Amino acid sequence: MSLASVTQFLEEIESHCPKNAILTFLGSDGESFVVDLNREGDRVNYGYQWGIKELLISKLLSKTEPVASLILRSFLPEIDELTHFPIKELRGYVLKLDGSELEYEKLSPELMFACQNTDAETGNPLPLETSVRYC
Repeated sequence: MSLASVTQFLEEIESHCPKNAILTFLGSDGESFVVDLNREGDRVNYGYQWGIKELLISKLLSKTEPVASLILRSFLPEIDELTHFPIKELRGYVLKLDGSELEYEKLSPELMFACQNTDAETGNPLPLETSVRYC
């Protein structure tokens, strides 16, 4: 797989990390991998131990066939007037290989809302989470 296409995807993710974010990757093997992101100036740190970014890249290179997904929860400095909590932005991506290139498709805000607010087993609506923007 092309490391350039993985780098491009990580740049997309990092562009939505104003200060702190949580990345959840669900690989084609059904296993999840969760990483805290923290921005320090122009640099985004992956996790709290050395090598976490490289481990994520390894998973992107090996666990996206036929398909994988990634959810990014970004915490904004903006505070919700009603809850007084930081506003959280939710973004979702579907990842797949096309030859040696990692391709990603960003889910629409409407689809993100539906995915996050529907019980997967029953199809019934879940209580809405406050202070969330679906992007």
